[in-house]
Amino acid sequence: MGRKTELEIQLGHMCNNRCVFCVSGQQTARGRALPMLDPDPVYQHLEAGFASGHRKLTLLGGEPTLQPGFLNVVEHAVRLGFEEIVIFTNGVKTARRSFVEDVLRLGGQFTWRLSFQGATKEAHERTTGKPGSFDRLVASLEHLHALDQKITVNMCVVRSNFASVPAFPALLLRYGVVQLHLDMVRPSDAGERTDEEFAAMLPRYSDLAAPLRAMIAGFPEGFDVNIGNLPYCIAPDLAPWIHHDGQPTLTVAVDGQNQWSVPWDKYAVKRQDKRQASTCERCLFAPRCSGIFDRYRALYGEDELSAIDGPRLAAVDPERRFAALHFEKAVASLTSFAPPAPFTGIRSQALSDREVQIELSGAAPLVLSLRAEGPGAARCDAFTMVLHRVPADAAAGLRALWGLWEHWRPLRGRVVHPPGLDAFRGQLAPALLRRIARLRQKAPFGELEWRRLSVSAGGRRAALSLSDPAGEEVSFWLEESTGGVRAGYALSQDPPSAQVLSGLRAIARALDASSPRPGLAGEA
Repeated sequence: MGRKTELEIQLGHMCNNRCVFCVSGQQTARGRALPMLDPDPVYQHLEAGFASGHRKLTLLGGEPTLQPGFLNVVEHAVRLGFEEIVIFTNGVKTARRSFVEDVLRLGGQFTWRLSFQGATKEAHERTTGKPGSFDRLVASLEHLHALDQKITVNMCVVRSNFASVPAFPALLLRYGVVQLHLDMVRPSDAGERTDEEFAAMLPRYSDLAAPLRAMIAGFPEGFDVNIGNLPYCIAPDLAPWIHHDGQPTLTVAVDGQNQWSVPWDKYAVKRQDKRQASTCERCLFAPRCSGIFDRYRALYGEDELSAIDGPRLAAVDPERRFAALHFEKAVASLTSFAPPAPFTGIRSQALSDREVQIELSGAAPLVLSLRAEGPGAARCDAFTMVLHRVPADAAAGLRALWGLWEHWRPLRGRVVHPPGLDAFRGQLAPALLRRIARLRQKAPFGELEWRRLSVSAGGRRAALSLSDPAGEEVSFWLEESTGGVRAGYALSQDPPSAQVLSGLRAIARALDASSPRPGLAGEA
């Protein structure tokens, strides 16, 4: 099987609902979905999956709880030691508290994924074709919440339910639901449908943006909302909540009496009928977006899709939640950067949406990352440089940092503080290092631009070179002496400009109250 993080077992198509988008209800209505009479093959797949490293298990259907051997399957999974068992259900049995208690008596840690196909009773039952199905899910929420169970909710987005999604916060939050996943319907999972049925089923993606925004606004910050497979360009302001694919999942399915499929990689299969548009080549989100379904393209074309370039990203993501994409130009420009000796090469990788790591390779590599904000060895409007690993040769390391800093000059914007020797261990006396760190934290100082930090006297003296907008220069210095730390400044003209005086006062305020204030030793 290969080592994966999650095992998913589909216990047949048998289902009591008749959802407009789902093959299972259609197969059941046509008499093709039979009960799973023998659980032994399921046990074998559970054992093989656990042996290959899976620790999370999802049981789904159809409606898995309708299968005669469902409780036996759960019991076997608990006995094997699966750390989390997800039960994906439409509430047909969990509406009875006694059924939930029967499951809990088996032991194990459960997540209950409830299949709401609309945030209101009208929308849900219009989609499921089953009167009473919404009330059963609400009863399930009540039981599960009372029993302190982990609850998540899933909805497939179709024409009959998308307008209802702003009602989800009011419905779910009172029951302690921890996650809501909305997914664009995959047409090839819908069964045998006519073109007319697909046209009635699939909403135009651009029509979803307003209801989704209203829904997101109703949830508290940090609530886990996933919008699956919506192209980012449809609503780029919703990009923090949009996801394509998921964690690696091995899926096995049974249909009929012991007729098991060959295991498949869930998300690789789900991408088979999706394509990106030609305009996607220029989109910053292209590496994480799998495009649109072929059937959707046949219905609506590609006119909705519009590449998200740098200026558009800056407009829709001012908080830089996707900082790694904002750094695209900086990273791309590294192909023309020649690392100074002794470094021999350079490579980069995105560690997360908010951070890109850059490594200058060599016998003693230099490893740093770019982040949108926070403390670091250097900072400008565009990014913060954070050091993770530095060579023992501080001079070589600083040359490399300054090389990058200057290479990115066209992208930097306002300089807050540039790199300096204080980023390298042992280059500054500890008392000075603490004060310089505080100055970096509190910068900028009015309209003064921090140009360079110089270190001398064996690390016992540090001087900041700064200048005002007109080019007037000032040097602020700190020096370790027998009596502690002395501070002072030197001006390039007398009297100094108002900007210089204001900046020096800001530096004084930034230092600890116990530190000597600038002005104790000054010269023009």
